[in-house]
Amino acid sequence: MNEEEYRRKLREWISQNAPRNLMGKKILFDTVEIDNYEELRNWQRKLYEAGYLGITWPKEYGGQGLDPIYEIIAYEEFIRAGLPYGRSLGSIGLMVAGPAILKHGNEEQKKKYLKRILSAEDIWCQGFSEPQAGSDLANIKTRAEDRGDYLEINGQKIWSSYAHLADYMLLLARTGEDKYKGLTMFIVNMKQEGIKVSPITQITGKSEFNVVYLNSVKVPKENIVGKVGEGWSVAMTVLNHERFFLGVTMLFVSKMLLEKLRVKELEEEIKGLEAFYKRLLIKIRRGEEIDVEGAVLKLVSSEILQRIYEIAVSQYDLETIMEDNWYLGMLASRGRTIAGGTSEILRNLIGERLLKLPK
Repeated sequence: MNEEEYRRKLREWISQNAPRNLMGKKILFDTVEIDNYEELRNWQRKLYEAGYLGITWPKEYGGQGLDPIYEIIAYEEFIRAGLPYGRSLGSIGLMVAGPAILKHGNEEQKKKYLKRILSAEDIWCQGFSEPQAGSDLANIKTRAEDRGDYLEINGQKIWSSYAHLADYMLLLARTGEDKYKGLTMFIVNMKQEGIKVSPITQITGKSEFNVVYLNSVKVPKENIVGKVGEGWSVAMTVLNHERFFLGVTMLFVSKMLLEKLRVKELEEEIKGLEAFYKRLLIKIRRGEEIDVEGAVLKLVSSEILQRIYEIAVSQYDLETIMEDNWYLGMLASRGRTIAGGTSEILRNLIGERLLKLPK
């Protein structure tokens, strides 16, 4: 079916199947207001069964095998309906682990993990950042030592969303001394001995982020994603994909919020960003991959979103701010210029790779 037919069919499905208790509760695009994780898991399973998750993933792994433009349409329509999509309980599996396994994993890994990611049978978390290696990801110290049949991992990860609920972690660890070529990506079973998860209480009062301690954790060699020493390449696949879809989501949430506020400020910025986004859609329709443009979309959309919430809390009275949860959105939006790469790091990336400026 063509794009318009797909959009019309999707809108009909949403009108008939959307859970009313989830609609309109999204103050951002994260699940910051929804504490019932089983409800989120059931919603994701319903999306999967209807064919609206894994839209671009091959059919043999539970996907639909469609062009990327149809996934973009799904993001637009679910955001417009105020429903969790992509950034729900299964977000790390859908946006991080899944794409990494699809591009770099072996056939056994694809068959074992991908369908269970889509159906929310398995929840994933991400083990990238460390206390001394957040923005400079290649500076991580968590180490994986070869012990023959397995590797032994020791170290610490931080800001791991949903690690307290996760079945698996996609973890980047050091296997060599070279800053980039000495990194390897692993699938780690979160239910084994040697793993301790400590939730981090945020300013919003929520605790979906965690510190994860790994003490002599055994990981079989079949759980290496790609090859030893290719972890940086896998990480870049993940980050490019994540930044683009973070940017798409924040763009449409920003449009929705600005309409709700009924203010003219930032209208031109959003129109400009939407024009840039439409240029990216042309690339997607041609079958081309999004590279550093995803960083541009994420950078600009996150800063616009933050400014929108600042406008909201400045123009409403305290009662409205609290009752409508504008305060929670304002607090949560601060993290949007950090997650997926800080604004400062993304500016460096854009300057070096897009504008060809010196480091």
